[in-house]
Amino acid sequence: MKLMIQYLALSLGILSLSACLKPEPIEDDTIVDVILMDVLDTRAYARDVVANGSKVFVAASQAGNQIWDTAGNMPEMVFEHSFSSNPALRVTVEPETKLLFAFDRIQGFHKTLNEDMTAFDSVYINHEIWISLYENGLFGSGSNEDFAARKLNDSLVALYVIDRTSNDGLKQYYFNRGYETNLGFYYWELVNAGTSTGGINLGLDLKDSLLAISHDELGIGVYSLDGVNLDTLATANTAGEALEVSFFGNYLLSANNWAGMSVFALDAVVGSLTHLADVQVGGWVKQISLWNDIAVLACGENSIFLVDLSDPAKPRVDQWIDAGYTYRTFVQDNVILAATREGVKRYRIEPR
Repeated sequence: MKLMIQYLALSLGILSLSACLKPEPIEDDTIVDVILMDVLDTRAYARDVVANGSKVFVAASQAGNQIWDTAGNMPEMVFEHSFSSNPALRVTVEPETKLLFAFDRIQGFHKTLNEDMTAFDSVYINHEIWISLYENGLFGSGSNEDFAARKLNDSLVALYVIDRTSNDGLKQYYFNRGYETNLGFYYWELVNAGTSTGGINLGLDLKDSLLAISHDELGIGVYSLDGVNLDTLATANTAGEALEVSFFGNYLLSANNWAGMSVFALDAVVGSLTHLADVQVGGWVKQISLWNDIAVLACGENSIFLVDLSDPAKPRVDQWIDAGYTYRTFVQDNVILAATREGVKRYRIEPR
């Protein structure tokens, strides 16, 4: 009994002491707040999304390509078009020339948008038959994976298309602006296809005269662009399959599928890629977009992860966003646009 009394007294003493102790603070290193604004109901899987001003362009699988206007309180779809009976997979816009490029599982298409970027230009209505004669060049093939457009001058736009077919690789196309004097309209015509590079290639990114390419199991490469000529500056292996690349200042990021994301230091003058770090995010990284020093990673069924790159040599997972199955993301100002199986989800991102 005496031992029991001593044990109870000791227990009560410990409890009273612990009740006075200040609990350990809960660590919260998240540096940004992410708030869901709304969801654009695309009526099919949103496979890709880009934006310019208040206009949002979506490749909405079986629903085709869509244009949404987000200027008002309630975003609305203002245009929808199916280039073919195949699912729309990708879309991009060259904003100065208002050229829209898209591709499905078979081939690529291009159209000029009107001044408001709310539909195709009226020239297609006024000269439907004649325009088709000029725009008879279709780019790419059923193996298209990624693309990027760049205005070279007021009359010339370059389109770089990545193809996973081993004997195609990168293909370069040029669109020349012409004028039909008899009928009085301008048009863009595919006038020349540039050289191709072999190998299986899955993603690309442009920065000034540099072109970065992800080469699947063969890692990544950085190339110097001179017209249609490519000079190899540097290559590097990656931990997993390199699915996409993204320039980040003087660094290059690689989406490595199951192996997460890699960070490389880029010295274009010396022609070197130095591996700095890898970061695992709990999901298979498919695509990368950027908001300031934050990498926004689209991870398919694992939704979205944010990675803090304020110290590129020590990337740190900031947080996970439960967006559902996410194909790709696009960042515009302080808004993350996520192309998901539930439509395009718009998130506002703000520093804490």
